Amino acid sequence: MTNERAGAIALIAGTLAMIAVMAHHPEGIHQGPGAAAMLRLGVIVHALAIASTPVLTFGMFALTRYLTATPAATLAFVFYVFGALAVMLAASMSGLVAPRLIEAGASHDLLRFGWYLNQAFATIHVGMFSAAILFYALAWGSKGLMAAVVQIAGFIIGLGILAWLVSGTLTLNVQGMGAVVLAQGLWIVLAAVAMLTQPR
Repeated sequence: MTNERAGAIALIAGTLAMIAVMAHHPEGIHQGPGAAAMLRLGVIVHALAIASTPVLTFGMFALTRYLTATPAATLAFVFYVFGALAVMLAASMSGLVAPRLIEAGASHDLLRFGWYLNQAFATIHVGMFSAAILFYALAWGSKGLMAAVVQIAGFIIGLGILAWLVSGTLTLNVQGMGAVVLAQGLWIVLAAVAMLTQPR
C-alpha cells in the first residue's frame, strides 16, 4: 500500500471517527441517576477524538506529500498540526479534566474555568484548521473536475467557517462544533477521494 492510499484511508477513517464523536457527544453537565453514565460517555467520546487526531495528522502529512510539499501545502500542514494540538487540549479538558473535577465536587466557578479553556482551545482549532483547508486548496495543482471540486469546496468551507468564527456568531457547543466538523469533514473526504482516484 502506498503512502498516498494509506493517508487517504486515514483521512476518511479519522473523519468518520470525529463525526461519531460529535454524534454521541453529551451536552452540558448532567446530574441525577444517569450522571455517571454520561460522564463515562464523555470520557469515551473524547478519548476517541484524541486517538483520531494522530490518524488524521498522518493523513494530512500524506496529503502534503501528495501535493509535492509546495510552500502552500507545507504551510497548510503546519496550520493543521497546531490546530490538531489545540483540539487534543480541548478534548482533554472536556473528557479527562472535567469528569475528575465533577467527581471531586469542584465548584461551579472552577468548572466554568475549565469550560472557558475548552472553548479557547476549540476556537484555536477551528481557526487553524480552516486556514489549513484554505492553504491546501491554494496548493492543489491538479487539473480536472475532481481537482476543481476540491479547490472550490476548500475555499468555500475554509473562508466560510473563518468568517463565521470572526463574526462572533459561531458558538462552539455540540451543535456548532458538529456543524464545523461536518463541513470540514466533507472537504477532507473529497481530498481523500482525489488522492485515491488521482494518484501522483
